[in-house]
Amino acid sequence: MDMAGLLIGDVAERTGLTAPTIRYYESIGLLKAAPRSATGYRRYADTTVEELRFIKKAQSLGFSLEEIGEILKLSRAGDTPCSHVLDLSRRHLQAVQERIQQLARFRDQLAAELAKWDGKKEPTCRGLCQIISSAEEREADAPSLDLHARDLRAGSRRKARR
Repeated sequence: MDMAGLLIGDVAERTGLTAPTIRYYESIGLLKAAPRSATGYRRYADTTVEELRFIKKAQSLGFSLEEIGEILKLSRAGDTPCSHVLDLSRRHLQAVQERIQQLARFRDQLAAELAKWDGKKEPTCRGLCQIISSAEEREADAPSLDLHARDLRAGSRRKARR
């Protein structure tokens, strides 16, 4: 079977994506709608495999599906998207740098709070936990950090699987 006749399972196997993901990308317009065979099966062109691999790489670099859609739209229109990609990448890098700074401040605050209590036998708490109640307030304009031990463990498991 040539590439123009690939079924969704073949495309999934070649790209490492699932069939539902491929259908989802098609439903949101990230992929062009695949033509259907007489029996109703989607038939994918070789460019679909290339575009799906591109989407996976772009996601691994932190691009959102919306951003990837913009990049693909430029490419499909015959425009060179690289200047747009550079602009988005610069913004992503700035956001990452800001997040690292936020996390460093949070790490320092958490370490300071832990140091106040570490080494004591068992804190005697009545009612609300005094470790939290006596903690210093974070700056009012400090962004919320969604950081939970379960998230850290999940991240460790994902890294271990790679």
